[in-house]
Formats: sequence, structure tokens, C-alpha cells
Amino acid sequence: MKEEKNTHALLFLLLLHSTLGQLDYAPHFYDYGPSSTHGNMALFSISEDTSVGTQIYVLNGTDPEDDPVQYGLTFEKGSKEYFWVESKSGNVTLVQELDRETQDEISVLVSITDGRNKVVETVRVFVTDANDEPPEFQNLPFIINIPEDTAAGSSIYRVQAVDRDMGSGGSVSYYLQTIPSTASFFGIKWKHILQQDII
Repeated sequence: MKEEKNTHALLFLLLLHSTLGQLDYAPHFYDYGPSSTHGNMALFSISEDTSVGTQIYVLNGTDPEDDPVQYGLTFEKGSKEYFWVESKSGNVTLVQELDRETQDEISVLVSITDGRNKVVETVRVFVTDANDEPPEFQNLPFIINIPEDTAAGSSIYRVQAVDRDMGSGGSVSYYLQTIPSTASFFGIKWKHILQQDII
């Protein structure tokens, strides 16, 4: 009876050891936070004037069993594929020009695999603004008829322009260039950053 118990205990330990030996945990990305250029690209931001061919990020993770890992990048069907990753190093390269005014956020599926287990995460990459949009006048053409008895200081036309850039890059300044013979007749009266009166 004692021998039978010992045999059962030994068999149980062998089964337990065998089961534990077969456990294989999935790899995972490191999370360095939004300001990092290493990890899983979560909340990563990139300027729209970044040159195509620039290495912009390094996907980085590990496997609990220290198996080698490989990385992948995919995009939703029909979406423009802005990035490419070298599967072993995790180096991510920009392969398409960015335009914040067209698309200010890019959804990417990043993956890490140890050859048996694969983890896929959906992340958002934010495209930040660069001062790359020219201002555009809104009320062209500038053809104005002025009665000869118009009083000095009268507003004769309101100029309006917009710039699609954000922040200080979207501010507009106005200048009036005149020919010498009319230089003393006109000036700009500053009222608002987006529209100015010509007097």
C-alpha cells in the first residue's frame, strides 16, 4: 500500500513537471509611454514634415521564455500604409508622405510573436502640424471702385484670408504694397488677425 502511494506521488510529480515544462507564455511589448520612440507606438506622434525614409520608431518587447521575437505592422483594409517595420529589429520607417490637414491620426495594428504566440494591439499615431500651408485669400478678385468724394479714413474693402495650419503657424499677417504714385492714398487698419480693412 505504501509502495502504491509512493508510485502515485511520483507519477503526479512527473505529470506536474511535464505540464509546467509545456507552458508557453505570450510575448509582450514594453510600454515606455507617449513621449518614447521605443515600445508599441501607443500615443506616438510624428510631425507631418518628416521625410519619407526616416526611421521614426523602434517596436520593442520581450518573451517570458526568452525566445526570439519578431514584429509586424498592418493597416486596416483600404487604408494608406504609412509605415514599414523590419521584423527582427523592430525599426519602423516612414514610407508615405504625411499631411495633417488630410489625416491627423493613423490607426496601426502592431504585433509581436515568439513563433507560437502572437499578440496584436491597435494603436493610434498622431500627426502633428508643421507650418506648410500657404494662407489663402477668401474674397478674390480685388477689384474696387472708389467714388472720388470718399472721405479719408473710410473703410473701402475688407481683406479675408485663412491658413489651415494650427497654432502660430495658422496666424495671418497682412501687408499693403502700393505703386509710388498711390502710396499716400491707402493703408491697412488692423482689426482682426483674419481680416483687415483697407482704408
